[in-house]
Order: sequence, then structure tokens, then C-alpha cells
Amino acid sequence: MRLDSQKKLTCWADFKNINVYIDQKEVLSNINISLNYGENTLILGPNGSGKSTFLKLLNRSIYPISSDNSSFKLFKKENINIWDLRKKIGFLFKEMEQRVNIGVTLYDVIISGFSGTFNSRYSKLLSKGEKTKIDNLINEWGLNNIIFNEFKSLSDGQKRRALLARALVYTPDILVLDEPFCNLDIKSNFILNRNLNKLIDQSINIVYVTHNLESILPKTNRVILIKEGTVLKDGSPNELINSKTLSDLFNISINVIEQKGYWRMVPLNN
Repeated sequence: MRLDSQKKLTCWADFKNINVYIDQKEVLSNINISLNYGENTLILGPNGSGKSTFLKLLNRSIYPISSDNSSFKLFKKENINIWDLRKKIGFLFKEMEQRVNIGVTLYDVIISGFSGTFNSRYSKLLSKGEKTKIDNLINEWGLNNIIFNEFKSLSDGQKRRALLARALVYTPDILVLDEPFCNLDIKSNFILNRNLNKLIDQSINIVYVTHNLESILPKTNRVILIKEGTVLKDGSPNELINSKTLSDLFNISINVIEQKGYWRMVPLNN
């Protein structure tokens, strides 16, 4: 059963008749979705389908076209202060890694969750409580031995853990993650999957994009399929993560296999 068919769910993001254009091209069309507390949501679709754009609506880096019959509310507000938003939602986007300059340490990256800028000078302005929070995150994410290494010298797995620690500095209720498993080796993928499921156990709700079925979090309880800028289907993993639905979504014949809450796909010969 879909979670939003159950009673007493509280909505934190509400999209009504949302359309998004980038460079005069329609990227999202007629999006009508509510995201609710208690849901861990996978956004799945082909490259170029509008998944990342959908997530960027949530961090207010992209705005929809305004019309009389459309509305977009975060925490029941059409306008929200960006600093208030950061305290409620932690974000990880793929391009964040490219924004970090040469010479910036892993520690600088994490504390930038408070300041918004990758600048070591902010470390002198941290409050005692902020320093304690940073130290706890460093321990939780196993970053002690590399905390003062240059960020750009780190492995993809280490960079991802640092950026997730950054996203958690305000102890948000929600994490929004764009391709968190991209370019990770098997061990890093497993560690990240395990740590994200621990966060879910701590009542943090996760909205994420991934192309790899093997990276689907076992505690995912909602799946939104996006294709060509529109929501194709919206339901539970059991309803939508199957051979027929995903073959139609990606325009390729595949066999989807589930084992103990984990998924993988095998191509089929036509």
C-alpha cells in the first residue's frame, strides 16, 4: 500500500501543476506530487528525464513557472528563507564536488555546511556546539584519519561521506541526494548504503536519485518514476520495481531480480 494512502501523513513538499523550463526548453511538465514525512523516496528514470531538476526545486536553485493554477510549497510555505531550509533539509548534489577548490581540506568542506562557503577561516567562528557537532560527524562517518587531507585528493567514497557529513550539520529531518552512489566501488557503495539505512532508522527521511538498482536502499518505501519530464508512475517498490515497468521506463528488455530487499537487473535478449 502506498504510504500516502494511509492517514495522518504530514506533507513537507507539495507540487501542484508544476512546470519548469530551462533555456526555453520544458524540463518538467504538470508535476503533481506531495512528499510526506515517513517516506523514503526513490526518484528513478532515464538520463535527461528531469530527476535532478526535480530535486533542485527542493533546494530552490531552480524555480517553476508561476501560473494561476500552480503552487509549490515547502513546509507549507510558498516562500522560505534559504537558511531555514538548510536547517530542515540536507542536500547532496553531484556538482558539489566540482565546486571545491584546490587546497580546501575535508574539514573545510564539512564546516561549510554552516557557512555555505568552502573557506577555512570560518573554523575560527564556530561555536562550541557547532564544533562538537562537527567532531561527532567526523567520528560517525569514519573520517578521523583524513580530516585535514585536501578534499580533491580523496577517493570518491571519501568525498561522498564528507559531503553527507556536511549535509547533516544541522541535524535535518530530510536528506535530498542526487546520485549518491555514482562512481563508487563495491565496498564504498555497501558502506554508504548501510550508513544511509542507519539514518533512516534515526527517523531521517531520504529522497534520492540513482540509476543503479543495486544501490536502492532496502528501506525505500516509495518510488516515483519520471520519464521525459513527467511522472510516469508513483507507488511502492513492490509495485514498480519489476521487469515490465522498468523495461518500459528505460526502453530496454530487462529482468529485475529482488533478493532480501536488494535489487539487480539482467538484460534480456530480444
